[in-house]
Amino acid sequence: MSLPTYGPETTEFHREFAAQTGTLLRRRLLWFIAVWGGLGLLGSLPLWLSIIDHFVGLGIFKESLAHRLWGGDSPWLYLGTDLAWLAGYAAALLLALRRDVPRQHIVWISIALITLDGLFGVVLRAAGVGFPGGLFFFTVSHLVASIVFPWSARQAIIPAIIVLTISAASRLLIEVGVSDTGKTQYSLQFFAIMFSLFLPVPGCLIAWMRYSQRLGQHRLTFVQKRYGSLRQELAYARAIHESLFPAPRTGGTVCFTYKYEPMRQIGGDYLHASTCPTADGRDECLCLVLLDVTGHGIPAALTVNRLHGEIELLFADDPLVEPGRVLARLNRYVHLTLARHSIFVTALCLRVDPLEGTLEYASGGHPPAFLRAVDGTLNNLDSTAFVLGACEDAEFDPGQITIPFGPGDSLIAYTDGATEARTETGQMLRIEGMRRLLAEPGRVEPGVWPERLLTAVTSHRDGRPAEDDTLVVEIFRCLRDRPRAPKTAPAATAAATRPQGF
Repeated sequence: MSLPTYGPETTEFHREFAAQTGTLLRRRLLWFIAVWGGLGLLGSLPLWLSIIDHFVGLGIFKESLAHRLWGGDSPWLYLGTDLAWLAGYAAALLLALRRDVPRQHIVWISIALITLDGLFGVVLRAAGVGFPGGLFFFTVSHLVASIVFPWSARQAIIPAIIVLTISAASRLLIEVGVSDTGKTQYSLQFFAIMFSLFLPVPGCLIAWMRYSQRLGQHRLTFVQKRYGSLRQELAYARAIHESLFPAPRTGGTVCFTYKYEPMRQIGGDYLHASTCPTADGRDECLCLVLLDVTGHGIPAALTVNRLHGEIELLFADDPLVEPGRVLARLNRYVHLTLARHSIFVTALCLRVDPLEGTLEYASGGHPPAFLRAVDGTLNNLDSTAFVLGACEDAEFDPGQITIPFGPGDSLIAYTDGATEARTETGQMLRIEGMRRLLAEPGRVEPGVWPERLLTAVTSHRDGRPAEDDTLVVEIFRCLRDRPRAPKTAPAATAAATRPQGF
């Protein structure tokens, strides 16, 4: 029997439920055969004793009692019917004991047993052999089976349809007889047939209720188990996602650091860092790409993974690639592969050249970054192009800009999770709020802005969970070069930049 489909339930869910049902049904079927079959055997014992007494002539049973027990002058009909019933139960027992019998066959064996009980009563009732109310035996058997077997309502109604159909045919074609009162007999048989239609209703209702309860319990167990597995898988996915992020660079001429707080365990913000030699070969330029993918959670993280591969390939082919070209290539990739799925990306691509003392950048729909000069003045680095994926490659102009970036200067960039942080009353921090936070008078130790700003954003939310991924990055030049720290594994270092509890 096919199982019903419930929304997000998977093939795995139905397979596990079917396996559980098969194991339970096999165990319950053995119990039913032993108990119900044993009771049936005990119930037929007086009839067998009366038959033996009739042939042997012991005189234990009075003739009138023997006549009422098995009817007529010959016990052969009852004897054959009862032997067929016992043979059916014995065959079912042997099949149920075999482990190679498929679950679907076990279902049909259980249905066949209850059908056999009904036919047993109908045949003896039709022959007038001690079973004037033959369907009563079937009703009790069907009710017990519906309680014991893990049937669905559909499975419970199958034996009822078979038995009631044969019973109705027997009443109309065999049991009605031919006499002067035939019309009255037909009326009685018709009302008996109508009444018999209600006999299996209690069993079917019980089967439906028990099946629904068991399905609901299995659904809860399945979800709890899958939730545990999903948490483990997310932990692995998070480790892989974090390994894509670069290690902060806290030594040398140009440094950067960052803090990342995804809305969920993994998110759609991403930072890529690479270096290339300066013109004289004595120092290194720092290239950063900051991305914010539409959406949250696993879908956004999968998109980040795709973009990471594209960026890695781009810088591997040309380490000296300009920010404008990076932005244009990313726009082409997003437009051709992701925009059709309504996935777009904002990006900030930049390169700091310490030899020239310049910062080249191109921004595709990204929130404005802030250049905080050594004297504390702030300048906006506004977007220079459309959101990535919104237009075709031929129509996209990255609009690369070059500005001075000297010792003591800092560039603070962020994703919109910071500016869209809301208070309990719904007031957003906005770009003006970020500017106010950065307009602190006096000199600020470089490298502290990501943690300070993320703390301020959390405070603005009144400590409530984030509604979007938030990434804050600071690129800075110290007044004098810092010694470079030894290289560490990117995943471990990137994880160290996360807030506590992430």
